Amino acid sequence: MGAAEGTEVRSTHTGIQPALVVAIDGGNSKTEVVVLAEAGGELTERARAIGPGSGAGPEAVASAVSAVLRETGTDPASVGSVSAAVAGLDFPGDEAGYRAALSELFPRAVVDVVGDAVAVLEAAAGLDEALAIVCGAGLNAVARGPKGLATVPALGWLSGDSGGGDELGRAAVRAAARAEDGRGPSTLLLGRVLAETVASDTAELGRAIRDGAVSMRQVGALAATVARTAADGDPVAMELLADSAREALLLADVVVRRSWDGSSVPEGTPAILAGGLFADPGFRDSVSAGLRERGFEPRPLEFPPVDGLVRALRERASASRTHHPGTGHASTDHPSTDHAVTDHRQEGDSR
Repeated sequence: MGAAEGTEVRSTHTGIQPALVVAIDGGNSKTEVVVLAEAGGELTERARAIGPGSGAGPEAVASAVSAVLRETGTDPASVGSVSAAVAGLDFPGDEAGYRAALSELFPRAVVDVVGDAVAVLEAAAGLDEALAIVCGAGLNAVARGPKGLATVPALGWLSGDSGGGDELGRAAVRAAARAEDGRGPSTLLLGRVLAETVASDTAELGRAIRDGAVSMRQVGALAATVARTAADGDPVAMELLADSAREALLLADVVVRRSWDGSSVPEGTPAILAGGLFADPGFRDSVSAGLRERGFEPRPLEFPPVDGLVRALRERASASRTHHPGTGHASTDHPSTDHAVTDHRQEGDSR
């Protein structure tokens, strides 16, 4: 994969350095990799790259990471530590496949894998009590409260989910088709969806989607069209966006109930908002208003998730230097705590 094909690469250091450390954010829409090198007992950024999405399983993550490593000129065999946050860790044990795939790619490295929503929570709030909602291509939520960490499977319709960008894009296509043939109300989405997908009518669009000429990723990208159309005051688009906000709050309620187990959430508990849909002011404001009613103080993730991993790696290295002064080396050994995603399902709970 070349840089001309969509990979963004920014080299921030030159020269070959041993004992490299790699941070990976493997999301559905993109994979971001930061390569760090030990210099003077500290971890300094050597290179950063963004490649294609890696939400199709462990091999897809390894393939995407391998591609961006080639772009940065990084030899996987020179990497001693890997910290990865990936989409798709929905059940206990799911991390094993990702760890195995990355361990094969990085044969000399200690590999740590966590779910992307957990990484967002810990990057913004550490181990303090907090809630995180991730709404990008899909929808996910995780909370840490008095009862510990609570997560849910994020399998789309298989786990009852709605409201992510992919679902919102499909809803736009559905609304456009219904507006065209009269089953639904008229909406600006009809013309805008057809323009975005270069289709003459919704029948042509349906065929293009069925035959793969319009990809499901392109359909998911129509979420941004819904947001723009809602901002223009279109009632249909506004209702679709409001539905997505309600779904985000409902999923947040699930993890909050499990993590606080009926006790009150302390006023001002952080609620971290991450993912592309939160870039839309209307969606962000709607979700934020609902969170404040529940006692949370919403705030956007102030840096990319991969930078949260980098910060944690540097803090770990700094702590190691404090405990082992005079070694001259920044240890990046991972703690023994198992970071496997936990599914806190109650008996009889369908999620």
